[in-house]
Amino acid sequence: MQNVFLFLSVGLVAINLILMEFMQNTIEKEERIKIAVLTEQNQKNRIADYQDREEIYERQRRKMHDYKNQLSTIQTLIKNGHTDEALSFTQKLTESIAVEMSAINTNHPVVNAILNQKYRSMQEKHIAVILKVGDLQEICLEEEEIVILLSNLLDNAIRESEKVLKNTGKAVIHLKLECEEHKLIFAVRNPVTEKVEIENDTIKSKRGEHHGIGLLNVKAVVDKYGGDMVLSCDENEFKAVVIL
Repeated sequence: MQNVFLFLSVGLVAINLILMEFMQNTIEKEERIKIAVLTEQNQKNRIADYQDREEIYERQRRKMHDYKNQLSTIQTLIKNGHTDEALSFTQKLTESIAVEMSAINTNHPVVNAILNQKYRSMQEKHIAVILKVGDLQEICLEEEEIVILLSNLLDNAIRESEKVLKNTGKAVIHLKLECEEHKLIFAVRNPVTEKVEIENDTIKSKRGEHHGIGLLNVKAVVDKYGGDMVLSCDENEFKAVVIL
C-alpha cells in the first residue's frame, strides 16, 4: 500500500507540474497574441490618422480652388460698382472660412485635427453632436496615444449612432473633453439600438465572443498613465468615461 500511495503521490505531483507548465505556456501564448493584436490595431490607427490628415488637406485644397473663383467674383462686383453685393458676398465667405477652418479649437493641433475630422463626419452623416471642450494645450499624451484614445471611442459612437439614425431618424452624440484639477476627462455618450454586455472593459457579444479591440487599445493607454476607464450601457445609451 505504501508503494501504491507513493506511486500515486508522485503521479499527482507530475500531473500538477505538467498542468502548471501547460497553463504557463497558454498564458504566454495569449499574451503574445494580445500584443500582436494591439500592435496591429496601433498600426491601423496610425494609418487612419494619416488618412484623416490627407483628407483634411484635400478638403482645404478644393476649398482654396473655390476661394480663388469667389475672390474673382468679388473683384468683378467691385469693378462694376456693386459694392453692397461684394460686401455681402465677402461676409458670407469669411463666415464660411471660419467654420471650415476651426469648428473646434482646443489649442492642441492633433486633438483639433481629430475632433474636427470626426465632427465633419458626424455632420455629413446627419448625426447631431453636443460638445464641451476646454483648453488642452498642456496635454501630456503622445500623438499616437491621442489618436488611439479619441478615434476609437468616437468611431464607436459614430457607428452606433448611424444604426440608431436608420431606425429613428435622429441620433445625438454627447462629447466632453476637458482638463479639470490637472486631470484629463474624456467622456462620450451615444445612443444604441440595443443594450450590449460589458465585461473586463470590453464589449461582449451575445455569442460570448469579445469584440472591441479598439477599446483594448484605449485601456492600454489608460493603464500606462494609471488612469481609469468606466464603460456602461443600457437599452438606450452607451457611455464611456476616461480619466487620466
